[in-house]
Amino acid sequence: MIKKPSSYSFSRLDLFGRCPFAFKKIYVEKIPRAASDALIIGSTVHEVVASYLEHLIQHSLATDWEWAEKQGFIDVPADVHEIWSRFYNNFILPPGMEAPGVEKKLAFTRAWQPTEFLAPDAYFRLVVDLTYRQGSLAVITDWKSGRVVPETVEKDLQLRIYGWGVQQALYPDAREILLRLHFLRYGAERTILLLPEDLGTVPQELEAKIAVIEAEKHFDPKPGSFCGWCGITAHCPVMAQALVPVEVLAPATREQAEKAATLLLTLQNLEKELAARLKEWVRDQGAIQVGDLIYGPSIATSYDLDPRAVVQFLLEAGLEREVVWPLLNLTKTGLERGLKKLRRQDLLEQVLANATAKTTERIDFRKAKEEL
Repeated sequence: MIKKPSSYSFSRLDLFGRCPFAFKKIYVEKIPRAASDALIIGSTVHEVVASYLEHLIQHSLATDWEWAEKQGFIDVPADVHEIWSRFYNNFILPPGMEAPGVEKKLAFTRAWQPTEFLAPDAYFRLVVDLTYRQGSLAVITDWKSGRVVPETVEKDLQLRIYGWGVQQALYPDAREILLRLHFLRYGAERTILLLPEDLGTVPQELEAKIAVIEAEKHFDPKPGSFCGWCGITAHCPVMAQALVPVEVLAPATREQAEKAATLLLTLQNLEKELAARLKEWVRDQGAIQVGDLIYGPSIATSYDLDPRAVVQFLLEAGLEREVVWPLLNLTKTGLERGLKKLRRQDLLEQVLANATAKTTERIDFRKAKEEL
């Protein structure tokens, strides 16, 4: 019988949903995850941002570029320097913060009562990046180091867990929770307001998800988009079935490293042949699904825009010449973004109608939106 973890967090629940096998290896068998750029970037940036916020709060400062510029990083991806520079050059500590907390560690018992983070009865844990009060409003900021910025934010379980946990453990009389997602790579933010009715069912929802894990017996692998960064690829039976032995995935000797290099050269050539044959099959038979990914055609349309004609059209439409020139990075995306900033999206359709459209098809993996 597999011994389940004695405590949970959203990240553990999320990992089980993505791949039960990875969950078992990491949280039951305690197999260390292999380091990846994404994990290193995320942990490093969160650590330095937390130190900076604590410094600002302690010294009652809104910003401190001199302190921030002195922070050094050793053996980290180049993205860390870029993200950190963008953050401290643009961030100002919000005024009027009441009872602020940085990296607040919260924990709850099986009865969903607050307890100490490391207490023996801690059953569910969460860490909140930044939280504070503004009157009856509780504000939560969650730092995101990924590359994707959604257009809108849904009231999903993760965000409602943050709101519920902060209200229960820190600000029980807060009437509303403003949750702010800050995307560090771009300085972009998305906000969502959580109301009491959004939070009431959180414990029951967590209990239902934990019950599924407690009842699980097999913990089968679930191949899909998560495979690229699960961190335990060398232990995965699905990968082993792909004719790649563990000692090649994680070479420990020079001989194993040479085998890995030889295999890599072979796979690079095999990939081209396999992709060509698979694409031919897909064109004849249709898309196929592997886990949460679909391998099949997707249609893209590009436009051959005539810069002179576009400029003339925009000028005649009433736009000033100085605002037209920055738009002449003449891609559809660049033109669309520029016109949106000028609040003249109405001109986009007319411009594209006078351009030559080119349609291309690309067959590759994409995230599945629905079952085939």
